[in-house]
Amino acid sequence: MESLVGRYTIRRRLIFITMLFCGFGGLLVPDYSWQIFSLQKKLIALEQFHNFLDDALELRRYEKNFLFNIGGDNVSPILVYLGKIQSHIAILEEDILEVTDRREYDDFLGTFYDYKEIFRQYSYSAKVDAVKIRESGRAMVEFAENLVNRKHDLLNRSLERLLYRFVVITVTFFFTLILIFQLQVRNVLKRIAFVQQATRDVVKDKFTPIADNAKMQDEVSGLILAFNKMVTEIEARKEQLVQSRKLAAIGTFSSGIAHELNNPLNNISLSADTLLEEYETLSAAEAKEIISDIISQTERASGVVKNLLDFSRDKAPSSAPLHIKEVVEASHRLVANQLMINAIWFENYMHDDLPFIMGDMQKLQQVFINLFVNSIQAMPQGGLIYVDAQLAPDGMLKIIVNDTGPGIPPEIIGHIFDPFYTTKEVGAGTGLGLSIVYGIIKKHGGYVEVKSKVNVGTTFMIYLPIAGNQQHQQELQDESRHN
Repeated sequence: MESLVGRYTIRRRLIFITMLFCGFGGLLVPDYSWQIFSLQKKLIALEQFHNFLDDALELRRYEKNFLFNIGGDNVSPILVYLGKIQSHIAILEEDILEVTDRREYDDFLGTFYDYKEIFRQYSYSAKVDAVKIRESGRAMVEFAENLVNRKHDLLNRSLERLLYRFVVITVTFFFTLILIFQLQVRNVLKRIAFVQQATRDVVKDKFTPIADNAKMQDEVSGLILAFNKMVTEIEARKEQLVQSRKLAAIGTFSSGIAHELNNPLNNISLSADTLLEEYETLSAAEAKEIISDIISQTERASGVVKNLLDFSRDKAPSSAPLHIKEVVEASHRLVANQLMINAIWFENYMHDDLPFIMGDMQKLQQVFINLFVNSIQAMPQGGLIYVDAQLAPDGMLKIIVNDTGPGIPPEIIGHIFDPFYTTKEVGAGTGLGLSIVYGIIKKHGGYVEVKSKVNVGTTFMIYLPIAGNQQHQQELQDESRHN
């Protein structure tokens, strides 16, 4: 791992890309700041031009009142608005000359000062030139309107230029981004996607070592080494966990096994005592019958032990065509006496013509043993377990395991497949049973669903892929019937 530190490349690529973008942004920020500042100044000037126009329109309103009623109180407001307009002219002269030429501006100033002089020298006895007043007022309003319109046009052109610059720079930016992506980021993202896919596999419970074909060592290479080591250890621990769970399951229904072994042993003992005590008085046929009974009971006990050994033996995982009914029946035999002791009725509704599945007999037995043991522990006062199977729409075989226990509360049901999650008292369970069920079914390419209603019961639905095509299924079923 230490040797990789000096050869890390992803970090260097990211630093290079970051510096490149920061430099690009450093060039753009001052330019855009200046453009926005200039645009803001133009907006302020436009607002002042509108104020200029508003004051010119108000001046004309008072002008009309003055001409309709010569004299009166209309001269003072006119002089006030003339003062405002003169103030606008002084402030906006530079902006006015930006949108008009000097000659037009000078003509406006001449008209304005003549107009102002008329009202400044006005006396109640004097006569006024109404035509000149109207023409001068109209000329000032037209000039103000032209200023506003031209300023609008100038602002629009500035906005268009700013937008054009933005589009050009944005397009350039994205083309640069694509180029950088091709040269630098693509390799980085490829490595990240590599890790992402490995993470998805872990979420799907697919723990397989990753082959790293990268030409250069980087951070991901170190991560892959650690991941592969973790996968190897997890697989070893998982097999140990499944094996320990098997032994724990055997301990759970050991009283039933003891009862099943005790019956044939008692029969063997009684038959042997009878043979020993009455050997001389027994006919050959009677002695042969007693010996046959002893052999029969011995085979019965041997069958119990064989089932236990088949279930508990730690062997390499294997996949073979299986009939799910046989798997369930083999699992049922191991818990049959435990069911009887707890007054639990067991019903198997599976048909003989169900399609075969590909799986590991031992692992799938572990699944059903765990489910049966959970149901037995949930129904200490007795109840019913029934098993059924049917074809699912997605080409899977659906196996249903239902019990009439107390059910699982809604707030708990979302956690039942979590490792070490249990609602049992300390020492009564590890919380691994359903987690192992989930893991085994996932490894077989299937999935598990659960439905439960409090005080009614719980139903587990196991979905397993059907083995092969229809012709292969028929061959497997024919072979099963022949055997």
